Amino acid sequence: MEQRDLSLEIAKLVGEPINYQLPIPVELGEMVDFAVAESYEHVWRFTTLDSDGDEILDVDTTNGTITVKKRSPLGDTELTFKQLNSQLEYVNLTDIIGKPDVNVLARKKEAISRGMDKTELRVILNAIISDPGVAAGGVPTGSSITTITPATGEDLYDVIIRAKQGIEDYGDDLLMLAGSNVKKALDTYDKEKAGTFNYNVTVNDMIAKQGIKVIKVIGTVKNTGDSGQTALLDANKFIMIARNSNIANGKPIVFVRRKLDAGVADGMGLSVEALKQRAYLAVPSPVINDINGTTYNLLAYAVAGYESVIFAICNPYAICKTSDLSSLL
Repeated sequence: MEQRDLSLEIAKLVGEPINYQLPIPVELGEMVDFAVAESYEHVWRFTTLDSDGDEILDVDTTNGTITVKKRSPLGDTELTFKQLNSQLEYVNLTDIIGKPDVNVLARKKEAISRGMDKTELRVILNAIISDPGVAAGGVPTGSSITTITPATGEDLYDVIIRAKQGIEDYGDDLLMLAGSNVKKALDTYDKEKAGTFNYNVTVNDMIAKQGIKVIKVIGTVKNTGDSGQTALLDANKFIMIARNSNIANGKPIVFVRRKLDAGVADGMGLSVEALKQRAYLAVPSPVINDINGTTYNLLAYAVAGYESVIFAICNPYAICKTSDLSSLL
């Protein structure tokens, strides 16, 4: 019988390392129209609304004259792209020699992509929740996004219906992006209200019958200026969007990624993904790093990511948001 040399056996690593950071849900694709700008293109949006009323006149049967009305083109402004880059994440060669986790940088590249996806979503949600008039994408002059504030005696379902009624004149195919506490309250609504029901109520079925699709916004991300991981959407708020507008083509928000010039990417040693909208820098050994004020060449390799994006809220009438709903949750 062959004697086993246990000191020479290599253990089998089962499963995969788990990172509890949740991946980006499908919200971004659900709420925006995507566009791609070439590396040299400038992107513009309208700054004002077309406020001309619909007016049709009776034919002047006496003289056959046609009333003439001068119109002016709408104002526009160029959008400034927001450039995102990750940290340069490196791993020392000596740290992975003899270790089963040799794909640590491959996972970090996936994390960089995940973080950029979440940042794209967060930028838009923050602009809606805050003052979109001064946010990156802005809204046309003379318009605003309606804020729904709970009135005395209302519950969560009342607020949802009021939000729906506030935008349904401007579109249908409604999407409700719910903070985590709002979604939790919907999940327990029937049980909490069971003692006061005077008729059959199943709140999620009622919302679905109203043509509203509910998506819980999950995940956190840390961006410049944040002290820590920040939720993509306030847990006590929701946003409602009419995705099929009656007054404009497409969804009310347009999100644009800029393509990266292949020549520039090659010259910088960037690896550009298939859609040419996001680039990754793979830094071979040695990696230069500052440690306690002294610059060293490290026996390590590193990865970083970069992209350039912008968005515009073109149709604020098809969007509404809520104030803090914690009193109802």
